[in-house]
Amino acid sequence: MADARNLERGEIQDHMPVMGSDGHHVGTVDAVAGEYLKLAASDPAGGGRHRFLPLGLVRDLEDGAVHLRAPAAKAAEACISEEEMARRLRLDPEAARALGAEDTGRPHGSRGRGRKGSGRATTDKVTPARRAASTGRQV
Repeated sequence: MADARNLERGEIQDHMPVMGSDGHHVGTVDAVAGEYLKLAASDPAGGGRHRFLPLGLVRDLEDGAVHLRAPAAKAAEACISEEEMARRLRLDPEAARALGAEDTGRPHGSRGRGRKGSGRATTDKVTPARRAASTGRQV
């Protein structure tokens, strides 16, 4: 039995069943995505949609299955929908990168939307002090 806190990347494999502490099926691993298990949309428990389960709920790996600390019903409540995950990642680009999303290099958040009526994205002015700080030079 492996303690979830000591799991190495790669120990949780795609297509492993995920079981609640009560022994009931929660889903099937599609992938490990950052701090989440991405559960397969093809699993009947998923209702045709991906769900994201926090890795903190993993108790151990045993007999080729992921076993959780919570019963299946509680684990299902803890799952984050695809839509909610997409919303969170739009708000937090750092989290998106942690899940493997590409950095577009474009402004994000309110800077990406621009000012109302301006027709362009806003940017901070780069002062000589900021430019020096970013390049490591002294002013």
